[in-house]
Order: sequence, then C-alpha cells, then structure tokens
Amino acid sequence: MAILHVEDSDSVRDVVHRALTAFGFAVVSVDGVGAAKVALAERADIAGALLDIQLRDGSGIDLYHWLVVHRPDLAERVAFVTGSADAQSSAPLAAIDRPIIRKPFDIIDLRRFAAEWQGEANSSPR
Repeated sequence: MAILHVEDSDSVRDVVHRALTAFGFAVVSVDGVGAAKVALAERADIAGALLDIQLRDGSGIDLYHWLVVHRPDLAERVAFVTGSADAQSSAPLAAIDRPIIRKPFDIIDLRRFAAEWQGEANSSPR
C-alpha cells in the first residue's frame, strides 16, 4: 500500500517523501493535479492521500471531488495540507469535512494518518 502526496513545493514534497519512507511507508509524490490523476489511474494500491490545497495546476479541493467520482474508495482517506486556508477555500473545506493539516506541520501527524489509512485499506473488502 502507498500514500499519495500531492505538493507543488519541491522541498516540502521531498521532506515528506523521505520522512514517510523512513517510517516504512511507500510514498507516491507528485507535484500537481494532473500527475495525481495519472498516479491514481495507474496504481490501485493507493491507501490514502495528502493533498495540498493550492497547486500550480489546480486545487486539492477539486482533486478531492475528482477522487469521490473516480476513486471513491479513497474519499474517506484524504487529508488536506495547507499553509493558509483563505476565505475562498474555507467554506469548501468545511463542507468536505476532512482533516486539515496546517503548515508547518509535525511529520508525526502525517505518519499517524498514513498508518491509519493503511490499516483501513488493508481491512477493506476489495
């Protein structure tokens, strides 16, 4: 099982990838919505997703709504990562009711989500 991490900042993406890998997780790190959709189409082993809200090629919120349609098995295993949730994203985030991890974050929080998602994915019927 792998964790999808969608982040357009190279340095943040690298740190999260290295940290979660060091904790023993398989991590698919991509820089935007388009690359995330490709990864999700190609890999059935994605157990959960950490989505940055503001990406160069779109929004993590829009990607979440795409997931609901195309990978509904993941809809409950998504957390949003953001440096600033502005007024434009606050209402949609509240409606989605998924966890929000604020930057700067503690890598232990990401580890906890990854462990929970892998456990849930492993116990879900296929």
